[in-house]
Amino acid sequence: MNRDNSVTGSHRLALAMTIGLGAIAALLVFSIVYAPAAAFQASGQGLTIWWRIVFPAMLPFLVISQILLAGGFAQGLGTLLDPFTRKALGLPGIAGWVLPLGMTAGFPAAAEATATLYKQGKISTLEAEKLAGAAHFCSPVLLIVVVGTGFLGVPGLGLLLLIVHWAAGLAAGMTLHFLTPSKQKKTTTKELKTQEQSKRASSRLKLAIRNMEEVRREDGRGFGKLLGDSVTSAVQTMMVTGGFMLIFAVVIQVISSFLPTEILAFPIAGLLEVHLGAYSATKLDLTPALQSALLGAALGWSGLCATLQVRAILGPIGIKGRYFLINRMLHGIYAYIFTLLLWKPLTLLTGVLPVNKEIERSGVLTKSIEAILPNWNQVMAIFEWQVWLLGLLVGLFLLLGLFWRRHMDT
Repeated sequence: MNRDNSVTGSHRLALAMTIGLGAIAALLVFSIVYAPAAAFQASGQGLTIWWRIVFPAMLPFLVISQILLAGGFAQGLGTLLDPFTRKALGLPGIAGWVLPLGMTAGFPAAAEATATLYKQGKISTLEAEKLAGAAHFCSPVLLIVVVGTGFLGVPGLGLLLLIVHWAAGLAAGMTLHFLTPSKQKKTTTKELKTQEQSKRASSRLKLAIRNMEEVRREDGRGFGKLLGDSVTSAVQTMMVTGGFMLIFAVVIQVISSFLPTEILAFPIAGLLEVHLGAYSATKLDLTPALQSALLGAALGWSGLCATLQVRAILGPIGIKGRYFLINRMLHGIYAYIFTLLLWKPLTLLTGVLPVNKEIERSGVLTKSIEAILPNWNQVMAIFEWQVWLLGLLVGLFLLLGLFWRRHMDT
């Protein structure tokens, strides 16, 4: 009976997705026919966002991630972090690599890494679904450089949004773990003795190195072949991401043209595409705290466009999206609540003061979105900053794992 209900629920979800995609396709065709000039302008806007934000911020990390996964680095790190990540998030230790990757590179980098691990047989279907949702974050480049500095004209506010975004995402992953604990196989007494003997015979570091060597041996590709495959996979993912962004930019443009005010335009843009949703939120005439809370909620949800990008990666290998969608809703809710609760202490910490929109942002609001985005002369500095941030996050997770292990041993 339960199985029949599950099949019926999956069928309904698939039917709803099919109808939704069909509606979007029909709306896209209507948009191009009804207003070809506006559609062309909107597609150019989506292309500019992809080329100047998403592409440089994510492509190098997709390539690096594929190489490190094939070389066993992520699996070795996961060996050290396994007790901590399973206790906190109900995820294998490999999350200790995928989480920092998602927090640094932005979506859908974590989904791409999750798909690779699933194909390697390192994680189960349920673990893959939860990991893709827990590690789904917006890029720090979007929050600090684009939203904080470009859209709002207050870099400190972008840092505030980033802190809340990370905290809300981790809280959503932990909440989902405690609400839906993973069903793990009970370990027999014989298996426990074997595991204990393994721990005594070899240190955790040696075990991590051994796992790295095993993964590298199983992969078997030379560096040239591995680099070529990694670049090909990364570019293909980037093309899919860019295509989705162009389509949704056109859809949002046409829908917004029928709406009388920005207050009505923001929910549409925020639900559909996060970059344009963030830009629309900055135009709302609200108090800084409420405006930031709505921004945080939109960034946590990340938009239907991002959800479809992840589905395009995970769907073909049989990973469903139920837990991913629940995680997105929890992330958005937590971000809204955290922003309002922590507004005063975080504004003191980041140096942000309530801004006077007419004085401080009048020049920003009169610019188009293309004029606000970073140019290619700033890309190298941003990339260097991202690399350092990724290293710091991996180191932080490693320290947490070691602390947790020592705490368990005592």
